Amino acid sequence: MSVNAISAQDCMEEESAADECYRPLSAEEKGGDGTDAFGPGGDEFGDEVDDGELGVKSDAEENFGDSFFDNWEERALDGVAELRCVNFKEITAKESMMCHFPDRSVAFLFYSLYAKMNGFAVRKNKIRRNVRNEITQQEFVCFRQGFKGMGSVNYGMRHKHEPKAETRCGCEAEMRVHVHSESGRWIISYFQDFHNHEMLDDRLTFMLPGHRKMDAAALEQMNMMLRVGIKTPQIYSSFVQTAGGFQNLPFLKRDMYNQIGKQRRIIGGDATACLKFLESTAQANPGMFVRYLADKDGRLVHLFWSDNCSQLDYDLFGDVVAFDATYRKNKYMCPLVVFSGVNHHNQMIVFAAVLVANENEQTYTWLLQQFLDAMESKAPGCVITDGHGAMKKAIEAVFPEAYHRLCAWHLLRNSTSNLSNPRFTSKFKKCMLFDYEVWEFEDHWHYMVDALGLSDNQWVSDLYSRRRMWATAHIRGNFFGGFRTTSRCEGLHSMLGKFVQSRHNLRDFVEQFMRCISQMRSREAHSDLLSVVGEPVLQSPFHDLERSAAKKLTRAIFFNFRPMFFRACTPKVRTHTWTQTSDTFTLCRSANVRREWQVCHYSDSNSFKCSCLRMESLGIPCDHIVAVLVHLEMTDIPDSLVLDRWSKSARSVVTKLNLRT
Repeated sequence: MSVNAISAQDCMEEESAADECYRPLSAEEKGGDGTDAFGPGGDEFGDEVDDGELGVKSDAEENFGDSFFDNWEERALDGVAELRCVNFKEITAKESMMCHFPDRSVAFLFYSLYAKMNGFAVRKNKIRRNVRNEITQQEFVCFRQGFKGMGSVNYGMRHKHEPKAETRCGCEAEMRVHVHSESGRWIISYFQDFHNHEMLDDRLTFMLPGHRKMDAAALEQMNMMLRVGIKTPQIYSSFVQTAGGFQNLPFLKRDMYNQIGKQRRIIGGDATACLKFLESTAQANPGMFVRYLADKDGRLVHLFWSDNCSQLDYDLFGDVVAFDATYRKNKYMCPLVVFSGVNHHNQMIVFAAVLVANENEQTYTWLLQQFLDAMESKAPGCVITDGHGAMKKAIEAVFPEAYHRLCAWHLLRNSTSNLSNPRFTSKFKKCMLFDYEVWEFEDHWHYMVDALGLSDNQWVSDLYSRRRMWATAHIRGNFFGGFRTTSRCEGLHSMLGKFVQSRHNLRDFVEQFMRCISQMRSREAHSDLLSVVGEPVLQSPFHDLERSAAKKLTRAIFFNFRPMFFRACTPKVRTHTWTQTSDTFTLCRSANVRREWQVCHYSDSNSFKCSCLRMESLGIPCDHIVAVLVHLEMTDIPDSLVLDRWSKSARSVVTKLNLRT
């Protein structure tokens, strides 16, 4: 711009006093070394720099004549409302000198708005204080004032990253304000409007750091969206859409990242902040169980937590627990061990979570012991793992009575990586998952091994030696509730990906994990609604039995059970024997008379037991039991065939307990 320096006396049309508007400091005032107290300083983001001079009295007021105070009240700019009425495109430097402000912040806002409308940005620079250590003078300068310090320039050196471009060019444009001794108002004592660089147009000016700022409302909205798992780029796009274009938004995407990083730094030490967050959560959640382990240097090694909802879930549905330690999406790449199960809607639920530094036997023993303490020493009946050797030993030590099953998905993946034989993988899958009798499994296994020439393969031999941990024929009779893999946790991993990012520290990770679990729990209420509103359309030939099952079982479990009504049409009762305590029915299918099943009916308890043990394994009656119910002309599913954990009333015990509490 072409306007030169304007002083207070210029406003009174007395040009001779212009140089006296801002008195140069003597050598003593400069600190004795001859250095100007108002030399280059400050930074691009507006930090104030105290020149350290106490007792320096500005004589700028002496240059204002009496006429300067004419229309004093009309020239007052007290805040945003008055500043909005100023035409910063047309106002001259001389007119600016006539304004006065209630404090330095309004004066800086005035100069910042002036700069924004004229193609540059400003920052705060030097301040001066009086003998009472009160700030009496402030300098605002162009953002390109001064020069980069020589200590930060390394000529001839190669940098890992390209250094930031130099923006300082020694621009002398500035505005100085000082407090008026009588009124206490802040007045402009010096206004230099000459720049040694080009001014930017409106399209670019708003991008300068001095004009970019996230206000409190934007910060709160951003944090709220982050808490529900929305990623930063999507949040910024939402702000842009609301503002009607990025040019109308007073900040850039990088400013959002800077604010997020700043908030994390304010929180404090990572591990300490995480523990404080869990402590505050425990105050609102009295049943919260938190345990951690630190090393000799006080560094966090393992962290275990489980809230009261998870503990109540375990009390009802803790008969089967799956362990998964494959998730590592956090800042430190620490394994996250998740203890999970299924509820009465066959939905995944989380019992506890642990962040661990390593995966050795000692670590797994520690976390299993914490799990046992959190669940009041109630051990699970069956556990499913990926087969990690250290975890196997820890389970044998802490849960000696639990039946240990290997994850089917991991076994199939290992078969592919160890043999790379699609024929073996296909046949192995049938041997593992098909509902064979033990003798049928043995026949199929040995035929497969011989046909593929794998009799001498060590990995196949080791796999066969562990068949009681993965073959359905050998596992039959142990309740797993349909759990065959830990891959249900993949769904949790996918959902976590919407909340958790790899740069998240421990506190953010734990908070977002708990938020994700809370969202998972909301699905149960919707499933409860589907189970009690309306009735499924009856489709089988046995309407009475099907209707009875639909009334007692949750909708998801009923849909899993309904195929048994169709399959019950095939097996036929061949023989019927009875004793004083039970009736035994022998059933077979006409297509395979070699296979037969025995169903025992105990009349005293009206309970049933089939030799296929599917009821004991899955918790729902098999087609053989249904065939006997039809044979006995029963119209109602006995309560003995409805597990509490699959029933619509599975939560009733917890509800009554909460009411008593």
